[in-house]
Amino acid sequence: MDWIISVSSAERARGELLPETAREATAQFRKHGCIVLRGGLAPGVVDAMHQEYLARFGGLNGRGMQAQAESPPPTRFTQVGDCRYEITLRMNGAFGSPEVIANPLLLRFLMPLLGEDLRLSSFTSVVSHPGAGLQHVHRDHAYLYNEPSVNQVMPVYAVNVSVPMIDVDMETGPTGIWPGSHMWDSQTELPPLDTVTSFPFLRGDCVLMDYRTLHAGLPNRGNRIRPIAYLVYARTWFFDEVNHPMRVSLDMRMEEYQMLPESIRPLLTRALAQNMRNRWLEVDVREADAVRRRPQPTSSKIGRNELCPCGSGKKYKHCHGQLVPAS
Repeated sequence: MDWIISVSSAERARGELLPETAREATAQFRKHGCIVLRGGLAPGVVDAMHQEYLARFGGLNGRGMQAQAESPPPTRFTQVGDCRYEITLRMNGAFGSPEVIANPLLLRFLMPLLGEDLRLSSFTSVVSHPGAGLQHVHRDHAYLYNEPSVNQVMPVYAVNVSVPMIDVDMETGPTGIWPGSHMWDSQTELPPLDTVTSFPFLRGDCVLMDYRTLHAGLPNRGNRIRPIAYLVYARTWFFDEVNHPMRVSLDMRMEEYQMLPESIRPLLTRALAQNMRNRWLEVDVREADAVRRRPQPTSSKIGRNELCPCGSGKKYKHCHGQLVPAS
């Protein structure tokens, strides 16, 4: 397949594809809506990710993940198929390494496609357990416009980069892809399953898909759990409000963000924004709880312009002496 591009150890070391390799990879990506950068990440980086995954989630079997997914929101687990779960990853440890979230080779390849001010939009893992069936055929996002002529000239607006944390053979179930489907006229007609393109994934591969490309996780007929990390990079104006309706798409604490090199902080702007929104919610909860805990004034002789005896610092008429309109 002409869209499997081998990355040399020298290219990994310098954090950039050779010019002729980058041109070929870009051309194949535009044509097929997908490429594989074979060996895009160093084995040591991927092994560290897998060990991090095992430390956090290795004790959970399919039933355990299902229980997590069925718990009241917010939860970091979402069921995305039979015995298949998507997990929002806490971005620290190996999952917070700049070699993963801001890999120089990946970013230098993506910038001409998405703009130099591209943003990391989400960071999750999709885990397929033994016995998982074929996932439904889908695009990561519907076309932005209904007119086929518009879609066919519209440039890519988001790229999903999947990184298998283990070698994934055909028995374990890699992702099946329909190359070229990012430019198909219809966004509702699904292709026959026997037309899918599939091949084994190797740990260290970076599988890049245009957000419009049709794909599906293949059945896991083996006896190994298959974790794949997914990093979505997007143009500044595109926000995915479809795939993460009940949870954050980027989980990075403020102190972890501040420890990042300043050069890559703009890439993580959305992680910072989600963190700040969470902090505001925490402030609102604390303030509401503090109001509930304040002693209720019992005197009926308090002047409306006097300070409320509950200690809020507000005038009585603006605090516990507020007039309640008749219903």
